[in-house]
Amino acid sequence: MNKAVGTLITPKGKVKEIVFQGEKITFNEIRKLVKGYVEFVWLKDGKILIVNEEGKFYGLPYNDIATQVIVENGMNDYIVGNAIILESKYVD
Repeated sequence: MNKAVGTLITPKGKVKEIVFQGEKITFNEIRKLVKGYVEFVWLKDGKILIVNEEGKFYGLPYNDIATQVIVENGMNDYIVGNAIILESKYVD
C-alpha cells in the first residue's frame, strides 16, 4: 500500500516531509497539522496547499515560505500558521 505523502511548512521556516497513515489523508490528520479549520488552495501544478481557514483571524504567525508559494502561483495574499502541500490524489 502506498501511503499519502505531503510537505509541512511551518512559520519558523521548517520544511518537513510527512508520511500519513493511509493512501488518502483523513480530515482529522489535516486539522491536527493546521491546528484548526481547513482551507484548500489549488496551485497551478495541480497540487493543493492546505492552511488554517481562520489563521489570520486568530493571529497565527506569518509563514514566509508558504506565502512565496502562493505568490508564485499568481495569488495576492499571505499565509499564516502551518501549511501542507500535497498532490490532489491524496485527498477525496
